[in-house]
Amino acid sequence: MYRKYTGVLALLGLLSLAAGYRITSNVMDGVPKFININPAPFVKIGDGYYYIETKLESNWFDAYEACRRMGAELIAFETIEEWDLVNKYLIKNNIYAIYWTSGNDLANEGKHVWHSTGEPLTLKIWYPGEPNHQNGEGQCDELGYRGTSTNYNVLNDRRCSFKSRYICEAPQPRTASFIIW
Repeated sequence: MYRKYTGVLALLGLLSLAAGYRITSNVMDGVPKFININPAPFVKIGDGYYYIETKLESNWFDAYEACRRMGAELIAFETIEEWDLVNKYLIKNNIYAIYWTSGNDLANEGKHVWHSTGEPLTLKIWYPGEPNHQNGEGQCDELGYRGTSTNYNVLNDRRCSFKSRYICEAPQPRTASFIIW
């Protein structure tokens, strides 16, 4: 995508020289609040954009592919604040289900990582006694296992072939602006 816009910027730069204008560009993370955009099918929660599948149930691998087709990843909770915001959103909107996350220990049994980032899963968000790799089959991590409105620290490892809903996380949008003098 970068290469696509590089050519446009180069063309704008040549045009600005010919016309006697100066173009100053600015690229920033996120979308300014004054720009009213509809991020559908994603919802904005905190600073992130998420797609919450509320009907279709898929195994972990199909859920991963569905997110990738949308240009997103299965959700990875990088901070406890993100975990809290997403869970509070689900509870506030009466969305009670079990959702696949990008967490798993497929590469190294017993070492759960966020598949989308490769970072170890270090937050204290597991249901008590989890992950337990029950019957040697729990390798993919789900959100919502035995969750309640007062306790949502309920991550669980489950067999990856289990059918569940999923939450995708879109990459952080970037905003480019140009000032023409």
